Amino acid sequence: MKQSLLSYLSLFVFVLFTPSLSAQETEESSDESTLQTDFSDRQAILKTIENFYIGDHTGSIRHKKLSMHEKGAYRYVNKNGEYSESAFQLDSDNADPNYKEELLSIEIYDKVALARLRLDQFRTELPEYKLMTLHKVSGEWKITSITWGFGIIH
Repeated sequence: MKQSLLSYLSLFVFVLFTPSLSAQETEESSDESTLQTDFSDRQAILKTIENFYIGDHTGSIRHKKLSMHEKGAYRYVNKNGEYSESAFQLDSDNADPNYKEELLSIEIYDKVALARLRLDQFRTELPEYKLMTLHKVSGEWKITSITWGFGIIH
């Protein structure tokens, strides 16, 4: 009788905790796929930003087209406090080798991302800060907007 009771108790405990273990495995595998997705998106965003700076420093039209959305634009407030906007010129071979960029952070929100960068201008002591908005369009990350300014005020 004791043996039978122990068997039933063991079976009861097994049945009680099996769904819980299964749910944990599902959550872990879901977390792993999310991490893999986030990592591949992050790598793609880093490559997009790298292509942008190759294009900006060298004038490479190919790199500009790899990184920038055809309908994207620069958006900023000029030194006179006036808003200004200009469409990306993907066919321009203009180059600006007068700065070095440093990526500060990337935030990814599903199919939109924000990259924050600091630029050290070779001609000025004041660093410039850029915010790049990227969107995942047709499976590829593209820069859709670049905004910038000088100095950080806390």
